[in-house]
Amino acid sequence: MASTSSNLQKAIDLASKAAQEDKAGNYEEALQLYQHAVQYFLHVVKYEAQGDKAKQSIRAKCTEYLDRAEKLKEYLKKKEKTPQKPVKEGQPNPAEEKGCHCYRATKREMERRCWS
Repeated sequence: MASTSSNLQKAIDLASKAAQEDKAGNYEEALQLYQHAVQYFLHVVKYEAQGDKAKQSIRAKCTEYLDRAEKLKEYLKKKEKTPQKPVKEGQPNPAEEKGCHCYRATKREMERRCWS
């Protein structure tokens, strides 16, 4: 039971840190943290004793985190491909105005591994 608590707590801590980094605009770090959090959550669901209601709740959170991670991944991929145009001082950066809109492969990979 102690390992369930520690793995679940680790997942929660990673997800919380991911959300903080995401909000701060540190998208690469947030992506990594979301992915690690989901791995911990899915380990808890798959290998550690939980009730059906708890498993459903964790899976729902995993889906949310994977959706966000996919968006971040896509955003970062697009950012790499398109060179940044210089922005005049005092004008807003167009990329920042649009916000983050990104990603896809991560969710499918995790679902294939953990829901099959």
